[in-house]
Amino acid sequence: MAIFRPSAFVIGLLVAIFALRLVSAISASALGARHVINLGDLRESYDFIIVGGGTAGLTIADRLTESSKYNVLVVEYGEFANASDSATLSSRMSAIVSKPQPELGNKTITINVGYCVGGSSAINGMAVMRGTKKDYAIWAELGNKGSTWDWDGMLPYFKKAIHFKPPDPTLAADFNITYDLANWGQYESTRVYASYPGGLNASLKTNYEALQTVPGIDFPKDGHSGRGGLFYYQVSVDPKTRQRSYARTGHWDNLNRTNYDIITGSRVTKILFSNNKVATAVQFVPAKSNGTAAHFIVKARKEIILSAGAIHTPQILQLSGIGPASLLKKAKIPVVVDLPGVGSNFQDHPIGPTALFSYGIQPPISPKNSTLPPSEGQGQGLVADLPLPIAAPDTYIQIARHLASQNPSQFLPPHTPGPVVAGYKAQQAIFAREMLSKELTFLHYIVPPVPAGTPINFHILSRGTVQVDPSSPDSPNPLIDYRALTNPIDVDLMIAYIQFLRIFYLSGPLARYNTTEISPGSNVTSYEQLARFVRTSYSPQGWHPIGTAAKMRRELGGVVDDELRVYGTKRLRVADASVMPTLIGGTTQLTAYAIGEKVADMIKGSW
Repeated sequence: MAIFRPSAFVIGLLVAIFALRLVSAISASALGARHVINLGDLRESYDFIIVGGGTAGLTIADRLTESSKYNVLVVEYGEFANASDSATLSSRMSAIVSKPQPELGNKTITINVGYCVGGSSAINGMAVMRGTKKDYAIWAELGNKGSTWDWDGMLPYFKKAIHFKPPDPTLAADFNITYDLANWGQYESTRVYASYPGGLNASLKTNYEALQTVPGIDFPKDGHSGRGGLFYYQVSVDPKTRQRSYARTGHWDNLNRTNYDIITGSRVTKILFSNNKVATAVQFVPAKSNGTAAHFIVKARKEIILSAGAIHTPQILQLSGIGPASLLKKAKIPVVVDLPGVGSNFQDHPIGPTALFSYGIQPPISPKNSTLPPSEGQGQGLVADLPLPIAAPDTYIQIARHLASQNPSQFLPPHTPGPVVAGYKAQQAIFAREMLSKELTFLHYIVPPVPAGTPINFHILSRGTVQVDPSSPDSPNPLIDYRALTNPIDVDLMIAYIQFLRIFYLSGPLARYNTTEISPGSNVTSYEQLARFVRTSYSPQGWHPIGTAAKMRRELGGVVDDELRVYGTKRLRVADASVMPTLIGGTTQLTAYAIGEKVADMIKGSW
């Protein structure tokens, strides 16, 4: 049998537990394909099993089940939930606490991961962005020969993943919003939308006009053209209902396919392999089990796709015997494949401290667009994404040279395996090179309607880890270590961004409003003072975790190849943000959707 049933009593007990836990989702499942309530209703086997019903996972499931010749099971840890209800946001997220961060005074970070059908697309800030062309060129450079993960290889899937809706013409004219339909798809096959906020705060115009004077700043007609600069971004909101559109609404609701099953409230504990390392089955338990519950096993006839995200994908791989042999042996996990990159290369977009200013004279504000609902008239939608020569014109050469001179081993954990060191060295060389160019954006400035700035670093140099706890490998969550600011260049970059904001508000066109600095304060001038300010308010979590099962060459610590197949195994792929080898210059949700779209085509091409 494909599904293991330990005993009549145990199966009855587990079915009862699962039924009680899942009954609240019955009404939600009526809107989509089959939500399996009882374990006994699972098929004997499935063509494909997808671990994780999130941004990429549901995309893949939808695209595979477009063909009636495949059947698919999605195994999701969370439940169905109303992602438009802000009051229930906490119930859709995890609360995993990181290891203490020495460079941040040993404080811990609470990591939020989407635990519901739709995954992190159900909890994110809904900003729709792409990286630059150079971001994806770097992915191809780190990949295998002939990689198709550059801009040209990704563009069709960016278009397919989203349904673009232009802005209201009045809003576009009022705020000088431009776009280029050549960069977009208007596919009716997805109900994940990229639309504009229903309104914008008129105060943004003051900053927009001032940013136009920044030397060298670019003004792309469309922020999705692969160039950085000053532009208005979109949000993943249904333009008709003004509700969140996300992986569930786009790739589950209303499909009603008999070949598409999902089981929720289930925690995958292991991928099972045959003797020749072919992935054959998924083992899972009830999500809230205390570790004593019996495991269920469901077989896959063709492939298993891990799409559990940058936190849980490496954990599942390690529990399955795929990862650094030294870690697995400590955890007493039999080694299937010694793959040292699993759980390394952990990155996220860090959020820096807020630089706050005050106007002595209020800038003139044009009246708000009278057609806008008041609740949307305060929304943000303007960003300035800047390369380092523009964000740090006085220090970018020095920072790049410092990076180029570093010994990579010095900034990684002790005893880091050689391939992981080699991969980090390759990334250091790439970023040292691109710091001197204007093709890769580093500073992400979400422009507020007030005189302030909270800089975000698009390309950090510190690298963290996600690992099972060797003393308790079966714990529901892994050990997460951001290793924040362990590479001091991350401090240098944040200081450079603060200096950019100082110049922008105190020396440019905005100085005519008698602008003064409130934070960090005009008396904070030395490197040591600014570094202390950065460390005091720095957050390594920007809700964009990536990199822990990276798509890189195996000799560089890569975990998957360019078809996203796990090295050393057969019929096992990873498709989520964990495969991104480096952060992109933008939010990650659209790229995660595009990864799902791209790998779905790869899978169909294999079968």
